[in-house]
Amino acid sequence: MGKTAFISHASEDAARAMEVCIALEAQGVPCWIAPRDVTPGRDYASEILDGIADSAVFVVLLSAEANASGFVRREVERAVSKNKPVFPVRLEDVVPSKALELFISSAHWIDAWAAPREAHWQRLAEVIREEAGRPPPGPVHAPTSGGPPPVKKRGPPIVLAGVVAVALLGGLGWWLSRAPTPPTTAPLSAAKHDTPSADTPPVDEPAAHTPSTAAPAPKASAPSPAMAASASDAGPCPQRLSVNPALETPFACHCSAEATRDGTVWGTDSYTVDSTLCAAAVHAGVIGREGGTVTALREAGRDIYIGTARHGIASYDYGRNARSLRFAGAPAPTPGPEPCPQRLSINPDLPLPYTCHCTAGAIREGAVWGTDVYTRDSNLCGAAAHAGAVGREGGDVTARDAPGRDLYIGTSRHGIGSNDYGRYAHSIRFDSIAVATGPEPCPQRLSINPDLPTPFTCVCSAEAVRSGTVWGTDVYTGDSGLCSAAAHAGAVARSGGPITVYREAGRELYVGSQRNGISSGDYGHYASSLRFLIRTF
Repeated sequence: MGKTAFISHASEDAARAMEVCIALEAQGVPCWIAPRDVTPGRDYASEILDGIADSAVFVVLLSAEANASGFVRREVERAVSKNKPVFPVRLEDVVPSKALELFISSAHWIDAWAAPREAHWQRLAEVIREEAGRPPPGPVHAPTSGGPPPVKKRGPPIVLAGVVAVALLGGLGWWLSRAPTPPTTAPLSAAKHDTPSADTPPVDEPAAHTPSTAAPAPKASAPSPAMAASASDAGPCPQRLSVNPALETPFACHCSAEATRDGTVWGTDSYTVDSTLCAAAVHAGVIGREGGTVTALREAGRDIYIGTARHGIASYDYGRNARSLRFAGAPAPTPGPEPCPQRLSINPDLPLPYTCHCTAGAIREGAVWGTDVYTRDSNLCGAAAHAGAVGREGGDVTARDAPGRDLYIGTSRHGIGSNDYGRYAHSIRFDSIAVATGPEPCPQRLSINPDLPTPFTCVCSAEAVRSGTVWGTDVYTGDSGLCSAAAHAGAVARSGGPITVYREAGRELYVGSQRNGISSGDYGHYASSLRFLIRTF
C-alpha cells in the first residue's frame, strides 16, 4: 500500500530529511523516503518512480544542495506529471533554482530552519492530511510556457521560461529512459502560488469550487457575423493562446474532443491567457466535451481568478495576471459577488476589503489558523464560518486586511476547528465580527513561536488544562502543554482561568512529578524553559 507523503531531498540533507519523516509519521502521516524505503536488490530509479506514483502528496526539501541536485529536479518533474500536490519545505533561507521554479509554488510554503521545528512539522502534517483527504483532480497539463513561482520573486520573461521548460523536459526524458517504467504525461498544477508573473501562471494547487445551483445559467449571446464568418474556416486550436502573445483576437479555431480533455484552467468566465484553450471553452459553456468551434477574445488582466467546477472541468484559483481570455457566445456571469478563492494568499497584493460568495462546500475545505484574526493563507470560507461571518450553508463575506501577529490561537467554533500558529506576516478578519479584547485563549504550546515576548498572559479553558504532555516540575520544557503545565504548577485551577507565563533558560534535566491531578515526565536537555506566575486562589 502506498504512503501518504513522498519526501524528496538531496543526499547531503539525508539526516534532516529523516528528521522530517520521523516528525510527520509521529503526526500520523506515513512517509516514503530513500534510501529507507528502497527495496534491496531492486532498481533504484524504478523504486523512486513507484514511490512517487504510490504516494498521495510530494514533499520537496529545499536547500542549496537540493537546488543543485538533478535528482531532486527530476523527482519534482515526475511528481507534477503524476498530478501530485507538491509541498515545498525550506530547510534554509534559499530560493528555489530556476529549474525548480517552473514546477513549485505554494501558499503552504513552510520555512523550517528556525528552531524549535515541531510547530513547522505539525503544520505541514495538517495541510498534508487536508490535501490527502481530497479526491484527486482530473488529468490536466501544466503550462508548457511555464513561469516561476510567485511566492518569493517575480519570474523571468516568457521566452526564458520556455527555454527552461524545454531543457527540463529533455533532462527528464534522459533520466526516465533509464528506468523500466515508461513516463506518462499529465503534469498537474501541484501547489498554490501567490503572485503570478505577467503572462504565464505556474502550476497551482487545485482549488475547485462546487458550482452554485441557485440560478439557471443565462443564455449565451450570439457571436457577431464577422466572428461567425471567421469561425467557418477555423483550423485546429493551439493548446494555449499564450503561445503567441501578439496573436490578434477575435481568434476562431476548432477544438477536438481530445483537446477538451487535456490541460489546466485558471479562472471562471474570464481565464488566464495561458489556460488550456479548449478545456477553458468547455468550462465556459461555449462547447461540449465532444468539441467544436470557439472564438477567443483577449481582455485585460485581473487581480484574482476564481476556480469553479463546471461541465465536468475543474478550474483553479490564481492571483494577478496581466492578460485574460474569454469566449464569444459564453453565458454572461451570474450577477453578485463572485465565488470566494480558497485562500486570499493566492495574491498577497489583492486590495482589501474583498467581498465574495462562500458555497457550503467551500466552508468544509482546508485548514484554518487563528480566532477572530486569521493567517491570510487560512481557508477563507472556513475562517469566515469559524468567525461567525457566514453560516455553514454559505453566503457572502467581506474580508479585511489586518496586521500580522506573533501568535494565532486555535479554537473550536460553529463546527469549525482552527489551529494555533506562530508568527505570520499577513492576517485577515471579517466585517461585522468584533475582535475580542483582553487576554485571548492560550495556545497549546508556547513553543509555537520561540520569539514570543514574555511575560505572556492568556486564558486556559478546562479542556485545555486536561490536554497536553508536561515535562518538569516548577520549571517546564518550552514545549510542554501550556495549560496542563500551569495546572501542575498550581498557577491555574482544573476549571481553567488566566495564567501568566515566563520564559527561562534551558536546563540539563527536568524532573517529573505528580501534582494537582497532573502527571509530568522526566526529560533531559532542552533549550528553553517555562515558569508560571503563581496566584493565590
